[in-house]
Amino acid sequence: MSIEIYTCKDFPATGLLRIPKKFQILLGLQTGRKVDIAYEEKMIFIRKENPKSSHNKRLMSDNGYIKIPKEIIDIANITSEDEYCLYVDEPNKQMVVKI
Repeated sequence: MSIEIYTCKDFPATGLLRIPKKFQILLGLQTGRKVDIAYEEKMIFIRKENPKSSHNKRLMSDNGYIKIPKEIIDIANITSEDEYCLYVDEPNKQMVVKI
C-alpha cells in the first residue's frame, strides 16, 4: 500500500487537525508526544518527532489533535475556505495534508 486518502474537509479556522487513533498506531504517533510538522509545495507533512530535525514541533493532544503552526498557515495562504485532504503515507510513516 502506498498513499491512501482518508478524508477531505474545509480547513478549520483553529488550525487543529485530528489524526484518528488507528493512524496514530500505524504511524507510531503517540498522544502527549511531539510530532514534526513540515511544509513543502502546498503539502504539510506530519510525522513522528525526530529530535535532530529543524522542523516545527507540536504536541499531539490526548484526543489526537495537532495544531498546525500559524507560520505554515500564513506561508501557504491557507484560509478556512480552503479544502484540505488528509492522506496516510504508510511507507514513509507520515500523514500528508494536501491543500
